[in-house]
This record gives sequence, structure tokens and C-alpha cells, in this order.
Amino acid sequence: MKRVIVYGIIIFIFSFGIGYYYSKLWKDENMPKAESMSSQVENVVQTTADVEEKISYNANLVLKKYYNECGHFKMNFVELPIEFINLTEKEIKELYSDWRIEEFSSDNVILAQNIDKFCDDHYVLKLGDENVEVYKMLEADDFELMVETNISKEYLTSNDIKNLEEGIFVFGIGNLNSALEDFE
Repeated sequence: MKRVIVYGIIIFIFSFGIGYYYSKLWKDENMPKAESMSSQVENVVQTTADVEEKISYNANLVLKKYYNECGHFKMNFVELPIEFINLTEKEIKELYSDWRIEEFSSDNVILAQNIDKFCDDHYVLKLGDENVEVYKMLEADDFELMVETNISKEYLTSNDIKNLEEGIFVFGIGNLNSALEDFE
């Protein structure tokens, strides 16, 4: 009986050892090697890095114009045209080559452009034949008449007349209104 028990224990240990050996062998064959795992990770990282960012449906679009003559710039927040949706930065550069991209993400796009003239906020007040006139400044020596005011020459001081004959340069519509009120 002792012999049967000893043989039983030996057979049990031997069976356990064989089972352990085969389970270890099976795991090693089915597990990917460290080298192949690192190459798979590199492929995933490379694939993710290759995906270009595209403009989303609810992105903000800003058009920024730099005016070289006066040094000012204007930013206009505009509604995103439907044809911009899902475009990449490269596609925007190709379609709008006269603009440069200052910022590009799926949520924000800022397109900028340099313009060789004054911005629309430069005005000149001058004295016409009888009344004060308001001109829009187009270039350094080029003006366009906007409006002839009801401010008559006969009610102005000699100093005001002298300044208006030389031209009073004003920046901004608020400053223009303020300057006109000073003459009334």
C-alpha cells in the first residue's frame, strides 16, 4: 500500500511538471515577441501622427488684414463657409494662396493678409467752399469725399479755419464724430 501511495505521488508530481512545461511552452509560442510588439507600437504611433488635422463643423474662422500704410490690422470673425469643413491645412493653403495661415486647428483657423494701403478708419476733415467736408483717406495723398456736413464756415473760428484748410486727420469713427461735434 505504501508503494501505491509513493507511486501515486511520483506520478502526480511528474504529471504536474509535464502540464506546467506544456503550458509555459504554449504561452511563449502565442505571445508576441518584444521586438515585434515595439514595431507594432511604432506603426500605430506613425499612423496616428500621419493623420492630418481637419477643420470641424463648428470651427471659428477669423480673417485678419494688416494694412501696411498705417500699421493697423482688422480682425473679422466670419461664418465658416460649408466648403471649409474637413479641409486640411495644406488644402486651405492651395485654395487661398493669397492668404497666409496664422493659426490652424480643428477648432480655429486664422487667415491673414497684408494690404498696401490705409485701413478704412482714417478720415480727414477739410474746409470746402462753404462747409466742413469729411474725406476718407485712401492713400497718403489720395482722399475720397464721404460727406459735406452742415457745419458752415461762417461759424468757425479763425484757428479752426486754418486747421481745416491744412486738413485735420482723424482715426476712428468715434473720433470723427467727436471732432465734428467740436465744430458745432
